[in-house]
Amino acid sequence: GCLTAAAAGSCAVALATTPGSNGQIAFRRWLNDETSRSALYTMNPDGTGVRRIVPRLRHGHDDQPDWSPDGRLLAFTRFPDDGPAWIDVVNSDGTGLRRVTPRCTRPPAPNRVPRGCEDAANVSFTPDGQHLLFTRATGRIRQFPRYETDQIEHAAVAVIAIDGTGERELLRLGRYAGDAGFAQMSPDGRFILFERHNSPLRKPRMGQAIFVMNADGTNVHRVTPWKLRGGDNPDWAPDSSRILFRSQEEADAERAQFYTVRPDGTDLTRLTNFPKGHRRVFSA
Repeated sequence: GCLTAAAAGSCAVALATTPGSNGQIAFRRWLNDETSRSALYTMNPDGTGVRRIVPRLRHGHDDQPDWSPDGRLLAFTRFPDDGPAWIDVVNSDGTGLRRVTPRCTRPPAPNRVPRGCEDAANVSFTPDGQHLLFTRATGRIRQFPRYETDQIEHAAVAVIAIDGTGERELLRLGRYAGDAGFAQMSPDGRFILFERHNSPLRKPRMGQAIFVMNADGTNVHRVTPWKLRGGDNPDWAPDSSRILFRSQEEADAERAQFYTVRPDGTDLTRLTNFPKGHRRVFSA
């Protein structure tokens, strides 16, 4: 299958940035000034046909939509106010809404993900259209007041089938080591990229960079310099040859630039030369 295919030709239809005519755009719209309530919408590439794709979560918000390679399904994360997040999938016409990651049956806890439960976010489809990559968080939450942050005990890159079966962790970081976000499989199915955000317990402290690993979770390696603080949901080129990202995520954002890099970390290329103090750039 395309999940572990070594040849791009065998998965030609499943590209991260699909060539050809544009399809529907999925996006989140905030519904209040506090950015605590939101809903997901779709629209045509020319801005017409805006419609809400699923009923909004009454006590929480929806975010991070990702289309399946064939455009038939939309995966997204639901963030309730009082418990762990989970991943849903819905048909492109808004029918067939269903939960993918396991339901938490335990009451919310203020300082931990309830035992036996998980927090699931940062979802993306694999090229075969049958599996989802996501960030799986479990365990206790440790506070770091000096750095005005907190850290979950266990953060992992995980994969699950769209019917909710076969969930497994591909990579788990050390205890309170940091977060692994926005995993994305290369269109040829060989590699997975993700953003690593270090906790105050790891060096460089609070560092951020993009890492790449094999599709089975082996050969984990950093591909961007820590000083660039690369991230913001990086994306693969359609031929899997390069990764597009922006620098300075969450730090000195007015100096952000766009870069590309090869999945082995070579040929880091700066694409833009915006002057210092320009407005901000975001994910591309």
